Amino acid sequence: MYYIFIDESGDLGTKKSSSNYFVMAGIKVDEHKKLDRIISKTRNSTRKNTLSNEIKGNNLPKYIKIKILKRLENIDYEVFIIVFEKINRYKISSGYNNNELYDELASELAKLINIDNSTSIFIDKSKNKHEEIIDFNKRFLKNLNNPKKYPVSLKHVDSANFKGLQVVDLISWAVFKNFEKNNNEFSKLIKNKNLKRVFEDEKNLQPPN
Repeated sequence: MYYIFIDESGDLGTKKSSSNYFVMAGIKVDEHKKLDRIISKTRNSTRKNTLSNEIKGNNLPKYIKIKILKRLENIDYEVFIIVFEKINRYKISSGYNNNELYDELASELAKLINIDNSTSIFIDKSKNKHEEIIDFNKRFLKNLNNPKKYPVSLKHVDSANFKGLQVVDLISWAVFKNFEKNNNEFSKLIKNKNLKRVFEDEKNLQPPN
């Protein structure tokens, strides 16, 4: 049995204050409790009131971000990442419909994920309409690399209740920081990652660091 947790950083907005990049990441482990323990150990070794109820990459002290990412070295995991530079949205038919664009980008992430056993996938909930969730799930599951048709479940859940989502939130934030701010201080700590820049020309496919 495998577990995959998926979250994103950046936004799909078009305002001047919006981000230049949108990053979606997934982490795959064979036991979700391994990620639970990383968050629990971090909490237990940190002063009270330093951390909020939900750990988020955007509001963590720097030393805690580094501590969590380094603790990943003690477990087996895979990370899958897609990076989308929003100036390329004109290349996509759904580029100016954020709901459809989100689904399109998630499908690109799904293409990076190999399913080689029964798998439970948890994605940070961003959709509220039942029909949108059904459409998303159908498209995402179709794009997974699952030639042997292993059973896969996909659930949209609140990240406050899933420590695995809190870990991948930090991972997506670290990669976003690399592209948006040209700062690889955190992303270089992430190993075993498969990163793809989507909807770009070949000459632009390398990360900044």
